[in-house]
Amino acid sequence: MPKNPVKKGKLKDKSLLVHNIMKKRWFYGATIFFLLIIALTIIFIQKGRRSESIRTAGIVEGIEVNISSKVAGRISYLRCKEGDAVRKGNTIVKLEAQDLQASVRQASAGIDKAKANIRVSLSAIVSSKAALASAEADIASAEADMEKYRVQREESKREMDRAKSLFEREVIPQETLDITVANYDVAVASHNASEAKLTTAYSKRDAARAQLNMAESQLFLAKAGLRESEAILLYNRVKLADTIIKSPLSGTVVFKALEKGETVSPGTTMLTIVDMNNLYVRVDIEETLVDIIMLDAVATIRTEGESKRVFKGRVSEIGRYAEFATQRDVLRGRQDIKTFRVKIDIDDPAGILKPGMTVEAEIMKGEKHGTR
Repeated sequence: MPKNPVKKGKLKDKSLLVHNIMKKRWFYGATIFFLLIIALTIIFIQKGRRSESIRTAGIVEGIEVNISSKVAGRISYLRCKEGDAVRKGNTIVKLEAQDLQASVRQASAGIDKAKANIRVSLSAIVSSKAALASAEADIASAEADMEKYRVQREESKREMDRAKSLFEREVIPQETLDITVANYDVAVASHNASEAKLTTAYSKRDAARAQLNMAESQLFLAKAGLRESEAILLYNRVKLADTIIKSPLSGTVVFKALEKGETVSPGTTMLTIVDMNNLYVRVDIEETLVDIIMLDAVATIRTEGESKRVFKGRVSEIGRYAEFATQRDVLRGRQDIKTFRVKIDIDDPAGILKPGMTVEAEIMKGEKHGTR
């Protein structure tokens, strides 16, 4: 029997259809394979790029000083307003100081008075010492006189006793006896006078000693008064100096809390000054990344907004202790992820950056400032 031409044509068409389907499957498979390869390559490249740096947000900060007063008082002079530039050592605030000035004058007068008392006490000491020396001399003289008159009295008594014995034997006349008795009375009187003189000299010496002790006590008190007055003067001068407040650094006033005429209390912030020439960026890096950041690592700082300015920087500080957690353990068994403070010094000679600005920081891994 002859072969069926219709059946043969159907088989041929079916074989061609299968061939086309296989061809399309191979094409789609190859396309998907190549797309997968490209995607993996892109992911790998991006991952490699990401591994080269760390990107995070940061805040521009600077050395900031809060200006406050050590003493209470009313502001009599305030030359600054927000945005003003000040130089180190410039007087920026003055407080009324009439009371302290009066206290300084009073303390100065106290010093003058204490010095005068010291001079008087020293003069009294010299005078008391002279009186004491004179009394000691009088005592020595009185003791010598008393000894002399004692000897004379005893000699006169012996002569008088001998004259009485001779008179009783009628050897001498009454006149001679009377003369010896008179001589004895004179000797007794002289001895008594020398004894009284010695007693007076003792009293004079005791008075001189008491006067010397008093003068020395007055000198001690006068010197103590001088030290007290000097301390009071120093204290009030320091307080008076504290009414004049000078800027401790060169910078810009970024905050002003009080105005002229207002009363300030000790420790109350009046002005805040920021050193605009030494601004830096503070970023908080998670603990999982901080171990791959090095000091002096190169950093790039970009501002937000339309300007997108770019600044060079370097890592100058890495915190030694964790500060706060970015992710809390809400599920048991997982630790908090904490952050470390990283400081980036920036190069901004034009002064474009301002404290408080939010910026984007990119820190390069393994690349230090000044090396390529």
